[in-house]
Amino acid sequence: MLLVALSLSACASEQERSDARTRPMVEKLCDHWSMGVLAPGYMEAWVEDLEVRDDRGRWVQMPQGMAGDMGQTVGWDPKGGVAGQTLYSAGAPMEVYVRWQSLAEAQTYRWHFTISESLRQALVKQEPVVFLGKAGNSCRSNITIGVAPGGRTIVWNSGFGFETAVVMYGQGEVEPLGPWQGKGKEYAYPLSDKAKQYVQEHGIPYGSWDPPPSSTIPVVTAATAQPGLPLPAKVDVRAKPAGTYVLSNVMDVDSTVILRSDGSFDAGIQIGSAYGLAAGHWMQHGDTIRLKRDARMKVRGTVAGSESGELSPMFDDMALTIDDDCLRTGMMGQNACYLRQ
Repeated sequence: MLLVALSLSACASEQERSDARTRPMVEKLCDHWSMGVLAPGYMEAWVEDLEVRDDRGRWVQMPQGMAGDMGQTVGWDPKGGVAGQTLYSAGAPMEVYVRWQSLAEAQTYRWHFTISESLRQALVKQEPVVFLGKAGNSCRSNITIGVAPGGRTIVWNSGFGFETAVVMYGQGEVEPLGPWQGKGKEYAYPLSDKAKQYVQEHGIPYGSWDPPPSSTIPVVTAATAQPGLPLPAKVDVRAKPAGTYVLSNVMDVDSTVILRSDGSFDAGIQIGSAYGLAAGHWMQHGDTIRLKRDARMKVRGTVAGSESGELSPMFDDMALTIDDDCLRTGMMGQNACYLRQ
């Protein structure tokens, strides 16, 4: 994928990029894990923070934004697992911390859980499967976290050709500082009109997301989670803007901007089958960062120039406004957030 290639160019060696281009498809799928977040239908949720500690001891921040719609509202969908964001620069996942806004009830929760050794092995273990009528090998490389009102949680494990498996249930705790940990912001979005109508007519089915009484699947509560999770300190973007930023709140759009300390940038965007790559220079004036595309420059790690793709002009003279750890810009009628990684 376009943006996966762009991410690789920022953090991988030439040999790693070459290997990624030559591996068979199934090996690409099993080469690394992905993680996503879902919420029950009409129970809209905004993920403030999703961070994973890998086996190298680093906390890696995953892109955040609106949780995916599970579709089903009452109870957890047994087929709820989906592929999420893949970060090729991270090692094997060890622990996960998630904090989300439950927009249906205007409450913020947090939850922390540990990835078991058996799940880590399942992420990369290739097994024979039949998918779309064809025999092959695949692996259970996807981890999906379900979040629901009342702080109820679930973790699914899935992969192409496999049935989705429930790994654990959980109970988050209320974030005492409120949305955005008390940084003066309101909730990310008001509840949509359709969701608001559903809640008014049917209420919130809190008990439906409880673990089944006869279940032997582990339940991880906030009380059993390790207290005082050592999350990485936030970078002062205004003082040190160089870094990687991923678009986090515009549906069906994948985009990454990499600001380099030498004043150059690489950027990519993909909307359906349309895409664009850009390279050039960036300048900062107070709280505004402006991108200047240069058609003579190549996007690092690719053979593509700054004119590559029909969406490349979107980065022409793009203005990005610093807002905490977001770079904001108008995109498709929305106040888009490129979130610092």
